[in-house]
Amino acid sequence: MIARSLPPLVLPALLALAGCGGSETANQATAAPRGDYVAKMQALNEKERNVALFRAIRDAGRTCQQVERSVATDPVAGKAAWVATCDDRSAWLVTLSDDGTATVTDARAIAGRGAAG
Repeated sequence: MIARSLPPLVLPALLALAGCGGSETANQATAAPRGDYVAKMQALNEKERNVALFRAIRDAGRTCQQVERSVATDPVAGKAAWVATCDDRSAWLVTLSDDGTATVTDARAIAGRGAAG
């Protein structure tokens, strides 16, 4: 299993952009204050959350053309987590710490490992 993390400022910028009405630029979004990124992610509607998760997945070097669905799941190692399903039916577990660091892991690999024992 390979998990890739985003730099702490990447997902915060994405969260700011996903929730904005297009009035902020990427530079302004990356200057967002640190902290409370889990609460910001939880406040997004599914469409906005799918956009933020899509960027996290792509920035982690994973293949995904569009996140079609995302759902919150139980925390992983104390971090908030979502499972994002892409249009190619790949499933990614994205964990998020409150400092904005996201980790993307193949959800099916984790599920398979858990089923194997």
